[in-house]
Amino acid sequence: MRKTIFFLSCLVANLGFSITPSNALQLLIDGNHRYVADQLMRPNHSSDRREAIAAKQKPFAIIVGCSDSRVAPEIIFDQGLGDLFIVRVAGNVVGPVELDSIEYAADHLGCSCLLILGHEACGAVTAVLDGHTQDIEAIADLIGPAIKGAKNVEEAVKDNVRSIVQHLKKTPVLKKLIAKKKINCIGGYYELGSGNVEILK
Repeated sequence: MRKTIFFLSCLVANLGFSITPSNALQLLIDGNHRYVADQLMRPNHSSDRREAIAAKQKPFAIIVGCSDSRVAPEIIFDQGLGDLFIVRVAGNVVGPVELDSIEYAADHLGCSCLLILGHEACGAVTAVLDGHTQDIEAIADLIGPAIKGAKNVEEAVKDNVRSIVQHLKKTPVLKKLIAKKKINCIGGYYELGSGNVEILK
């Protein structure tokens, strides 16, 4: 079943098909399992793929992740050119600019999965938790309210992710698409050492 879903992902952009939200999430999970096990397949890295998507993109998932150099979605999820629509910003926060990008990918490109990806030892979240926000005031304004009750950095990162997910689910465009079962919106937590992505409940 997983191999079937994997090969389906290779056809999505080339043939213009969409996949279900649950299958899109499974593609990410399976890709991460390959990454953790050091069994990368590196799909869609060829010149044929590059030429196939030159005129039109059809990514199957949106990843909102941190700018941290150790958290590269295409590698973490073992995906290739045209598979993921990625929005990266310190602290994986979502303000008006990020939301515009997300809504474009969801509504116009037809992405089936929206994953907010926090990570272990996030510098932005740590800075807010420790009160060292003078250099990241705009980011801190978005993170601060979500992590007020957090006891440590891991808890704060996860609280921040969950808060963003809940916020996005209420935005008009995404709320409509979720109601129509065209997209899911979930959170994840990336462990730097193991490479594992935990899907947050």
